[in-house]
Amino acid sequence: MPAKKLSDSSISVQAFAASADEQLVPVTNSLSYCVVAAQDDVDLQRLIHDPASATPPILASILPKLRIVVVAYLEKPHGRASEGPLLVFKKPPDSRRLFAASVEHDGEFFIFLAAKDEDIADYHDSLYYELATLAVGRADDELTGQFHALLREELKGDVRGEVDDTSWKLKDQLLSRQSDPARNTKAFQAYAREAMIDTLTLYLHGLCCDLDVEAGPRQLPSRYLRKRLELLRELFPPPKGVVVFPEELP
Repeated sequence: MPAKKLSDSSISVQAFAASADEQLVPVTNSLSYCVVAAQDDVDLQRLIHDPASATPPILASILPKLRIVVVAYLEKPHGRASEGPLLVFKKPPDSRRLFAASVEHDGEFFIFLAAKDEDIADYHDSLYYELATLAVGRADDELTGQFHALLREELKGDVRGEVDDTSWKLKDQLLSRQSDPARNTKAFQAYAREAMIDTLTLYLHGLCCDLDVEAGPRQLPSRYLRKRLELLRELFPPPKGVVVFPEELP
């Protein structure tokens, strides 16, 4: 269904992905985008082109057909769960509102992002979380295994804190359930996956924008966070000219 015919109606993100080919605008060989909610050139620069220019090239081999769809709003489905999130033009109630969604269609990976009334930093965070989730889910064992090994070192050293709330909660559950939290169990795998997603989200966002990590009792201590980011720099090297740490600036 073409975007110009959607007006005030709704369509599932899965159905939109199935009919989006003619609306996609290429940015690179692996990345294309589509804008359903009207944006000016300045907004497109911040929403699409700035993130694209700061994205590690290796992601193109992990996600060779990535599609970004910028929409007004996203809403939880009203009916069957299989229908998936809905692309809508009227602001949904807060209880039904979503800010991002990802689907796969015919080998193409679509990230839908709600941009209307959204702060650019929140938009970027949603984008990079979805991108990190897709990347971690499809990365090979060598990539994920090195990160998991670093997590095991932290657990054996009784390092507390995490990068974000979801990984913090999974880590807390892991520590409360296992006498040896580094043992390769389902609980460790769930925690390790989310910890890598949250840390990769921070890493990718930091390549695009200046970020401040707020200190707090749940925050991973800075020297351990630095080690994670240094490893991710090795695993996901930034584009030429993009730095990870402030002291690398010319």
